[in-house]
Amino acid sequence: MGPGESTSVKIAKKVAAHDGTSPSDLEPPLYAAVDTDALDALFRPSTTRGSDLCLEFTYRGYTISVTAPQEVEVEPRRSSAESPSD
Repeated sequence: MGPGESTSVKIAKKVAAHDGTSPSDLEPPLYAAVDTDALDALFRPSTTRGSDLCLEFTYRGYTISVTAPQEVEVEPRRSSAESPSD
C-alpha cells in the first residue's frame, strides 16, 4: 500500500487480502457500505494531522477501524455474547 493511496483503497485492499481475492471482486463493493468520498475526505493527510479522529464500521464480516490515513485495521467482527437461557 503506497503512501499516496486513499483510505478507501487501503481498506478495500486489506479486506480483499483477508478474503484472498481482488479488491475489484469484493461484493458488495465498499462504496455500497460506506460513503467512500466522505471517508477519504475525513482521513485526508492534511485534515487529520494532530487529530484524534477515529472511525469504526463493519463491512463483509469485518470490523474496520481507521485512526489516520495510514492506520487502517481490519479484524473479523466479534460475535455478540449470547444471552443466558432461563
